[in-house]
Amino acid sequence: MSTGAGNPPPPGSSGRTAERRALRGLLARTPLVTVTGPANVGKSTLARAVLGEGAWGDGRPGGGFVRVGCREGVDASDIAAALSRAAGLPYDAPPQTLAAHCARRGLTVLLDDCDPLAGACAWLVRQLLRAGAGAGGGVVASAGLRIVATARQPLGLGAERVLAVRPVPVTWGGGPLPVARDGGPLAAPSAPYGMAVRAPAAALGSCSPADRLVWARLAVLPGDFDGWLAGCVAGRSDVSAYEVEAALGRLLRASVLALVRPAPDTTPPRPPHPPEPSPPARPPQPPRYRLPAAARAMGRAHLRAAGEETATLRAFRTACAALAAEAQIAWQGSDRRVAVHLAETERHHLRAALTLPPQDAEDALTALDIAVSLWFRWAVCGGRGEGRTHLARLLRQSRDDTAVRARALWLAGWLAAQDHAHRTAESLLDRAGRAAARHADPDTLARVAHVRGILALRRSDTRTAAACLRRAAEHTYQDAWYGPGPAHSQVLLATTLAAPDPAAFPAPVPLPVSAPAPLPLPALAPVAATGATTTGRGTVTPPAAHDRARSSPCPGARRGLHLT
Repeated sequence: MSTGAGNPPPPGSSGRTAERRALRGLLARTPLVTVTGPANVGKSTLARAVLGEGAWGDGRPGGGFVRVGCREGVDASDIAAALSRAAGLPYDAPPQTLAAHCARRGLTVLLDDCDPLAGACAWLVRQLLRAGAGAGGGVVASAGLRIVATARQPLGLGAERVLAVRPVPVTWGGGPLPVARDGGPLAAPSAPYGMAVRAPAAALGSCSPADRLVWARLAVLPGDFDGWLAGCVAGRSDVSAYEVEAALGRLLRASVLALVRPAPDTTPPRPPHPPEPSPPARPPQPPRYRLPAAARAMGRAHLRAAGEETATLRAFRTACAALAAEAQIAWQGSDRRVAVHLAETERHHLRAALTLPPQDAEDALTALDIAVSLWFRWAVCGGRGEGRTHLARLLRQSRDDTAVRARALWLAGWLAAQDHAHRTAESLLDRAGRAAARHADPDTLARVAHVRGILALRRSDTRTAAACLRRAAEHTYQDAWYGPGPAHSQVLLATTLAAPDPAAFPAPVPLPVSAPAPLPLPALAPVAATGATTTGRGTVTPPAAHDRARSSPCPGARRGLHLT
């Protein structure tokens, strides 16, 4: 977040004369304008350029703007506080005070990149407009309060006016750009932080063979990325991870890459005198880069011509499996926001790793492992429909009888139970229980029992529910990273046993005949006693194998996230 009243508009808005004129005209007539368009098209650049000019279509001067970047460490719960701090007000300033302050000073509110916080941004805009209107019919329009939002989709408010931005055609080494899949030209989006992206053919001649190779391998990444992911995808025996990091700097200087997030400033700040207590600062985030669409298309063509597309896609999916594993580990830590932030930051790559056609059976199993590792995103964070879709497709693609397939069947059954698809959930849990018993996976059997207890509670079969939930609550998990822990089963068990007649629940009671007959947990005790863990490949290995599987090709903190 930043205050942009005195900052010059960023470069890269050339070729947008009509859009700039249209935005100035809308700002002169309406209090809310949303600039929409596809990713990397230059919505933020256009908005900041127009707001930095400080004059609207009616000739009235503007007083600058206050900006909040919704992807810059702002949560949905504190977006109003972030805007208040950017405007120079206390963080707990009410919307009425914030609207009056901006209207009095002629400040325009810029909510930049609203997509991850669309609901919170819409709520804040509604409060600001309501506060201005309640101050006396037309205060917003007369006093000069304006709100500009940039997003891929409109906010859906009644007072909203939408300006759609299309890609600006550029030249490919003197000729026209190739045609994209949808029939339109590929365009190189304008880069933030003043980095102008060159045409790919013009930059190709200034790159070394190693830089071209890194460029081609990075073309499989659909979104912005950091140095760790670049090292995993582009690093091979011919190019080490350290050489990939150096190549990123050279490609950035050659204007092939766009800098999405700059490197953190390592200069220690001068302490105030006298020193004042301050809240602990967030750990610095590594820089992130983006390969524009035109450069990505050219790199992908070179990758296919070199015959390396299959190996690079396999390396990309393996790196995404490590990302998903780290996210589920963070979820079981002390701050689950770290896991949500990691999954949201890498959502483009994780979605691509789940949807790209697998190269072979091993690659399909890796994609299924990613879906299982992201169980918290599907079951807890509101992605149930997306998770069921991914799991249904991946279970069809990966038909080998493995332990990770058993876990995927359990997860699909749990999500179906949450959607009240009870017959589908029972069928999936039957298959999950049989597969987990074959692979001696007591953790999955306990989690199957947990879901069966939930289904029994919905049938008002408290006797069976108590038996299943007790089995899950008393189990000691060897692999505690994936799935809910015993605390969830203990809570449901306590609720079940708190019925009016506790004596009606003697423990334990065998499952009904209609349920599968999984291997009882005491029979699996020798497996659990070894301290071994069932991995996704159906083998029993010590937990250290998981640490090696999550190891990084780059030294230091892999994601820039400090997990506890």
